[in-house]
Amino acid sequence: MDHHQKAIERFLRSVGEEHQSKLLEAFSIKRLPSGGYVTNQGEPDESEYILLGGRARSLVTDAEGNEASLNLYAAPIVVTPNMARTSDGCSLVDIEILEDAVLAVIPAAQLMDLMVRFESIREWGNTLMREELSRKVRREWCLAALSAPQRLEWFRENHPGYEDLFAHFHIASYLGMTPVTLSRARNR
Repeated sequence: MDHHQKAIERFLRSVGEEHQSKLLEAFSIKRLPSGGYVTNQGEPDESEYILLGGRARSLVTDAEGNEASLNLYAAPIVVTPNMARTSDGCSLVDIEILEDAVLAVIPAAQLMDLMVRFESIREWGNTLMREELSRKVRREWCLAALSAPQRLEWFRENHPGYEDLFAHFHIASYLGMTPVTLSRARNR
């Protein structure tokens, strides 16, 4: 885990040095191939994840089998916190691996225990939750208030480089438009 420990440490910079080791000890490394799933909608999910390598997306599937991308992840990045993507211990989303991935995994209950016991870990965890809430609100605003070309511009500003990393049909879904509408917006 030494190679991956350095990657995890980048996410823990704001945690006091005396508490970083407690967090590092709690993480394990998980490798998943492209096409695999970190978690599945409706299945138990009791972990937190940091994507250290690869790409992924979170999505929901409706009763008719239509998919909607809720988030796109390009490493290194913290995956939406468990509290925001589960209900009663079950995942509300699928997290699909789009490129072979390496994840740092920590049981959510263990992280919560560390947050209760150590202020610097609590502040770190609360910062991650605030950032996720802010990201979700900005995306909701984008979907509700902007035209398709404006949504694409918003995407480019908020996710630099993602347009080259993700399939355009995933981006279109994330932006609440059809692939044809995205193509038209890109050609403007």
